Amino acid sequence: MSRICSVLCCWLLLALPAGARTGPVTCATEHGNWLEKQNLHRVSSRNRKALNLRRAAAFQQDYGDIAVMDDSDGVIASRNPFNLQGKTLEFIPLIGSSSPYGFAVRAAEYDAAAASAGQVLSGLGDDDAIAVDLPIAVPFYGTQRDRIYVHSDGNVTMEQPEAASAARSLGRLSSGPPRLAPLFDDLDPTQANCDVRVWTGSDHVVVTWRNVPEYSDYGTGARQTFQLALWTNGHITFTYQQVAANDVVTGISPGYLAGETEVVSFLNDTSTFYGATVAERFGTTLDIDIVRVAQRFYETHEDAYDYLAIFNTSGIAAAAGALAYETTVRSLRQGIGDTPVWAGDSYGSAHRLQAVLNMGPLRQYPADPYARVGSRGAITGDNTMTLIGHESGHLFLALASVRDPLNPLARPMLGTQNAHWSFNFNSEASLLEGNRIMDNGPGATNRFLTVATVQGYSPLDQYLMGFRPAAEVPSTFLVKGSQYSNSTFPQVGISIRGERQDISVDDVIAAEGQRIPDSTVAQRQFRTAFIMIVPEGSTPNAADIAQLEVYRAEFERYYPSAAGQRAFLDAKLRGMMRLSVWPAAGLVAGQAATASISIGSPASEDLSIALARSADVLEAPDTVVIPKGASSVEFRVVGLAPGVADLSAKAADGRHEDSAARVAVQASPSDVRLVKYYQEDTLLVLKVTDRNELPYLGVKVVVEGLDQDLRSDGNGWIWLTWDPAQTLTAQVDGAPSTKLVLPGTTTP
Repeated sequence: MSRICSVLCCWLLLALPAGARTGPVTCATEHGNWLEKQNLHRVSSRNRKALNLRRAAAFQQDYGDIAVMDDSDGVIASRNPFNLQGKTLEFIPLIGSSSPYGFAVRAAEYDAAAASAGQVLSGLGDDDAIAVDLPIAVPFYGTQRDRIYVHSDGNVTMEQPEAASAARSLGRLSSGPPRLAPLFDDLDPTQANCDVRVWTGSDHVVVTWRNVPEYSDYGTGARQTFQLALWTNGHITFTYQQVAANDVVTGISPGYLAGETEVVSFLNDTSTFYGATVAERFGTTLDIDIVRVAQRFYETHEDAYDYLAIFNTSGIAAAAGALAYETTVRSLRQGIGDTPVWAGDSYGSAHRLQAVLNMGPLRQYPADPYARVGSRGAITGDNTMTLIGHESGHLFLALASVRDPLNPLARPMLGTQNAHWSFNFNSEASLLEGNRIMDNGPGATNRFLTVATVQGYSPLDQYLMGFRPAAEVPSTFLVKGSQYSNSTFPQVGISIRGERQDISVDDVIAAEGQRIPDSTVAQRQFRTAFIMIVPEGSTPNAADIAQLEVYRAEFERYYPSAAGQRAFLDAKLRGMMRLSVWPAAGLVAGQAATASISIGSPASEDLSIALARSADVLEAPDTVVIPKGASSVEFRVVGLAPGVADLSAKAADGRHEDSAARVAVQASPSDVRLVKYYQEDTLLVLKVTDRNELPYLGVKVVVEGLDQDLRSDGNGWIWLTWDPAQTLTAQVDGAPSTKLVLPGTTTP
C-alpha cells in the first residue's frame, strides 16, 4: 500500500484504489468471478465432508419481506490456506507446443545459486514494476518474450506493467496483461533485509523474491521467499522456499480475458491441459459462500427472483478491502462485452436467478439510505442506494469497450478489474464509476474537469442493459494520455490533462457486436430478494431488520429512477408465477400457439389470474384459472399484427409475483429463422428464432421426406429423430428463405 505522510496527502490519495488505512472502499466484481465462487463452494463442501461436520438445525425465517438465515450449515466458508510451502509447481506445455499447459507439484527445488548471483532490482518500490530485458527469449502462451516486467507484488507481466494497488485477485490475473503469478500478494520490497533479483542462464531465467514481507500498516509483515523460473523449452516453475501468506492468487494467464479461466486446486486436483488462465485462490479469511446461501434460500422460497441481495450481521467482509461484489449466475446476452454464464442450477435455481449481490456487513451502511457510505462515499458520493444499484448493474456493466488501435486487446473505456468504467471516461456519472467530464475546449487552462459522479444508469448503460435503443444514445468521449490511472475512483472537481477521443454507440457496437436481445424485447422488470445472514444461534435484531427493510423498500423506488423510468424492480417476497413466454418470445401474425402459467406448488383453491396486453398485436384471454390442486394452466395466444407487446399476469390472491413477458409478433413466416440447435446420435433439435434469439411458438416446419405436422414448442424447438448419415432439408412452412440444409455424413 502506498505510504500516507500527512492528512493532506491522505485526502489526495483517497482517489486511488483501496488501501488498508481507508477501510473497505472497492467493489470486488470482476470478469469470471462466478468461477471463483463455485470453487470456494466446492472447497468448503469438501472440507466440511472431510471433517464429517453434521448439519445443525439451521435457522431460517422471513420477517416481512426480509429473508433471514443464520450462518450455519455451510454459509460461512474458507478457502484452502496456502498449501504449496516447500513445493515446486511446474507448468508443462503440451508436447510440440508452447501452450496449452498442464501442471505438476513436487518437492521444492529452490535455486540458491541463482538467488545469490541474481541482479538486484534496486529502486523497486511498493506497488511497483521494473522492466527487464532478457538476453534469451522465453515462450509464453505461444509468443517468444525477451522483455519481462518484474513486480513487487509477486508476479511478472509481459507486454506492459500493471502494478496498481487494487486487489490482487483472480479477475485481475485474467483481465490484465499476460501474467505469471507465483504469489500475487501485496508485498513490500522497500523494507530492510529483502530484495528482488533476476538471474539469467543459457536456457532459463530465475526471478527471486527474497525475504520480501507482506505489506503492513504497522511494523513488518510476514516475509516470503519464492522463485519463478522461465525456460526456453516453455516450462515454468514456481518454487516456494518460505511462504506464510494470507490471501493470495497463484497461476498463469495469457491476459486480456483470453479463453476460459479455470480455477483449480494445484495440490489436490488432477491436471489436464489448459489453454487460458489456470489459477488457485488461497485464503485464511472467512467468506460467505453465496452458492450455499442461495441453496438454503431456495429450500424455503420459490424460484421467483432475478437477484439475491445478501447482507450479514456476522461481520464478514464481502472481500478484502471491498464493500460488495456481484456474481453473475445466468447471462446469454450478446454485445455487452461479457461471456455466457449458465450456472443457476448449482445455486438451486432451475429457471430464473441471474445474479447474486454480496453487500457485506450491514453495519458498514448508514441508517439513512442516501447518506454517504464510509471512505468510498467521501470520495465518490456513493450511498447505499447507489451501491446496490452499482452491484445490480454489474449483471450488464461495465464490460464493453472500444479497442485501442495500438493494443487491440486493451479496453480503454474500462477501469478497475476491467469491470468498471474508467476514471478518464465520460460515463455521464454512471453508477458503475467513471465521471461526468466537462470539456472546456482546447484552449482552456483546465480543459477537462470532473463535475458529477454516481447519478444513475447513463444512456450508454441503458443501451447495454437493454432499456434504450442505440439511436437514443448520445456520443461521449474519453481522455487519452491522462495523468490519472483508469482505476482511480470517480471524484468531482478533478482537472484532467490529455487528448479527447470521441466515442459513439456505433463504435462500441463495432467492437462488441449488437446488443442481443435488443431494447424492443429485452427484460425490463426485475425481482430482488433481500437476505440477512445472522450469527449461528441468534435471531435478528429488530433494528437490523428495520434498517434492511428501509433499503429494500427504497430500492424499489430508486431503481426505476436510476434507469430513467425505462425499467422497474420489485423486492417483495412472493411466490413464483411463471409465464412460459418469460422473459420474451415470438409469434407469427395469423398463427396461434399455446402458452402457460405455472406456480410453485398446487393451488389450495381455484386461482384466478388476470392477463393484460400493452398493445393490440396479440390476442390472449383476459382471465385464466389454475384449478384447485393444479399448478399450471395453458391458454391460447394468437399473433395479430407486427409489433411488440408486454403480456402481464396478476394473481387474485396477492401471494404470487406479478409476472410479465415481452412478445414480438412478426409479419410473416419469412421474418423468422430456422437453425440447428442441438444434435446427439439420432436426436436432432431445430429452433425457430429471430435476430434477438427469441423462441417462436407454434410455427409449422416442413422437413423433406417426413410427413408430420411439426410445430415449434414453447422453447421454439422442433424435435426430430434423424439418421445423421442422411441429408436433412427443412424450412418454415411458406417461407423458402428459411430453408436449412444439414448435409449427412454419407458421401454420395
